[in-house]
Amino acid sequence: MESDGPDHEMLQDFVKVTVKVLFFIGKFVYYYAMLIPVVSIVSTNQEYKIWKKTPTPMTILGIIKCYVFNMVWMAVCLIMSISLLPMWLQRGCGNSVQVEANAVMEKLVAIGIIRCFIGSVEIENAEKIPPISLFPGKDHAPAPIFVANHCSQLDTAVVYNVVRRFKWIAKESVQVIPGVGNLLSLGDHIFIKRKGKNKKSVKNLYEQSNAAIQDGVSMVIFPQGTRRMTTRLPFKDGAFKIAKENESKLVPISINIPLNAWNTLYPVNLIWKQPVQKIIVTIHDPIDVKKDDDIEELKKKCDDIIYSKLPPLYHGSDKKSD
Repeated sequence: MESDGPDHEMLQDFVKVTVKVLFFIGKFVYYYAMLIPVVSIVSTNQEYKIWKKTPTPMTILGIIKCYVFNMVWMAVCLIMSISLLPMWLQRGCGNSVQVEANAVMEKLVAIGIIRCFIGSVEIENAEKIPPISLFPGKDHAPAPIFVANHCSQLDTAVVYNVVRRFKWIAKESVQVIPGVGNLLSLGDHIFIKRKGKNKKSVKNLYEQSNAAIQDGVSMVIFPQGTRRMTTRLPFKDGAFKIAKENESKLVPISINIPLNAWNTLYPVNLIWKQPVQKIIVTIHDPIDVKKDDDIEELKKKCDDIIYSKLPPLYHGSDKKSD
């Protein structure tokens, strides 16, 4: 009885093509992953510049720790992005895995790396967090908008300890960060062009934000727009315009990062039972917003509330903040 035949040849051809495709994909992922060490240098340098103006600039240990932190964050995000691809393809691509990407994968990575590299996150007034559903639908609209100070890249990981599901507003360049950019894209977050002719990008920002809020999906926005630790930057209008348009609640959040966050021997110092340093996150009373509310008044109110729980350094009162 012959085993060869048209069916056997077709199977062989299929196997060959499959092996070639898998080899090509594996090779592409390998070279793409090689960008992680390079991009981690850039991210670490940005963080170093921020902490350089504080009373506790990053030491050699802090720089190494921050670099490894970024490497791990990107690498794990890349692995999780790849693990979501079969589900993404099966569901027809698009934004079909946004819940799994944001509320599961992003959350696991963020909470995990904070716990492994920095310490614990303590949430004050957690009962003030509005109810958030994974699959809200129109009946849960409008969703709340969380606004917080932005002093370090650690803030972006800390937020996942507070909000169950949400969308970020991030600059377009974040999408090219290996792993992190892939996972955020699968999570269907909102990306904006910050420089040059960006009217179309800004319009798209508001359209996507309004759609998310009306679908019951929360937004997390850093109204300062960029990271600073020793400078109290003014709040931009974006978050407050979205809140007014949708009559959504604003939830101010104060994020207090320990000044020695990067420079400790944690988690190694747990061996000799050193206290675990804490990042303190304070949730403030939600603010009801109406369409006729004044944006400047909303900005000032949120600014004052958020900074009321932050130490003097964050207000720009330290001598090294110049």
